[in-house]
Amino acid sequence: MHRVLKSPNELGYSLLEALFHLLLMGIFLHFVILIFYWKLPIERQLEDYYATEWELFAIELQALLADVEDFHVLMGDRAISFTNDRGKVEIGQNNFVIRKLVNTKGYIPLYTNVSTVIFKHEGHELKVFVTMLDGTKRERRFAIGIREE
Repeated sequence: MHRVLKSPNELGYSLLEALFHLLLMGIFLHFVILIFYWKLPIERQLEDYYATEWELFAIELQALLADVEDFHVLMGDRAISFTNDRGKVEIGQNNFVIRKLVNTKGYIPLYTNVSTVIFKHEGHELKVFVTMLDGTKRERRFAIGIREE
């Protein structure tokens, strides 16, 4: 009975076992290094996300303002209203989103994470001042293409 409980190899830790553990440790460390190389570009992409979202908002708003019939600033510089080939368009802030309303139907989000937005109308130009939730400020000028009839 004593022979059944006793394993046949009790000579200790062998060189072959040490090499096997060293190989496994090397493979594991390579994966850890790859994770750090992968993490850095992902963090850069997340930082650039907000700048990309701002540029997409600017492109969309400029396209909407290219050919308008009438233009009004509403709610104490908090919203704008104009008529273009799509119909009557209103753009304003609701909660933390700048959104677009076309012909009083369907709200379409244009820009998110917004604390405040101010629209200033000067001649054929619109200035937009946006304060983000994290405190950063963005501003842009847009040309208003008012249709002459």
